[in-house]
Amino acid sequence: MATQMNTNFSFYDIVPDLPPLTVVDVGALPLDGLPEVYSPLLERGKVSLIAFEADQAGCVKLATKLGPEHEVFPVIAGDGSERTFYQNSHEMTNSLFPPNLDLISRFVGIAEFMQPIGTKTVKTCRLDDTIDLDTIDLLKMDVQGGELLVLDGAPKLATSALAIHTEVEFVPLYSGQPLFADIDTRVRSLGFQFHTFRGIATRSFVPLRSAIDEFKGVNQALWSDAVYVPDLSNLLNYSDERLLKLVAILHDLYESVDLALHILNLMSEGSDRKIFNEYFKKLGLT
Repeated sequence: MATQMNTNFSFYDIVPDLPPLTVVDVGALPLDGLPEVYSPLLERGKVSLIAFEADQAGCVKLATKLGPEHEVFPVIAGDGSERTFYQNSHEMTNSLFPPNLDLISRFVGIAEFMQPIGTKTVKTCRLDDTIDLDTIDLLKMDVQGGELLVLDGAPKLATSALAIHTEVEFVPLYSGQPLFADIDTRVRSLGFQFHTFRGIATRSFVPLRSAIDEFKGVNQALWSDAVYVPDLSNLLNYSDERLLKLVAILHDLYESVDLALHILNLMSEGSDRKIFNEYFKKLGLT
């Protein structure tokens, strides 16, 4: 089998009639431009987006950029409870948990973005009470330590997803926040298995500071994005359309061509192998 594969195409090129992916994005405000994870398919018109964003100004900006065909909710997703919302020196670090000032002060390039500037009491919103859908295709979460609270308010919605993409922390940057082990245990209990990490963020301990890139550390892993897919033993319980959407997620968002091929092979056993063969050929695997 060829070692070099061509992934510079969309799975929608092979199955153009496949419906768009329904994406629920909690903490949708990107640093710049459109949300990065699924932006290629969003720009192709192959994503129907339901976004949640706590930052009001950012929410208006995002809604304007996305257009009226997508939904943007200016609310704080969680378990439905009333909680304290902690506002910090950079809005991207605002959270339902307070900054762990003792810990973050030990690292280069973090504390200046997480200095407390105020708090307010908020009523969090349960996704299961807000989104009236039987299934979604991708649940993406990036809410600065509040991901487990989002899952507490979305047992139905999360279980219906084909993939879950969530930020996870390995050390408590926020006091009292759940860590990767907590998120991993919960997501696996919903019928998913861990697939991959998408980047590992590191920082150096003070006083070491790189003159080249202060945001790249030595070895200490701080956070990442974890991607989950359905338990592979349950794949054949999904309809063909749902499996093809999962293949689209794996190929277009993560370049996980081996699992995409595996699923297509399972679907085509004893039946038409047209899609499998076309995908195999387009990858350059001859």
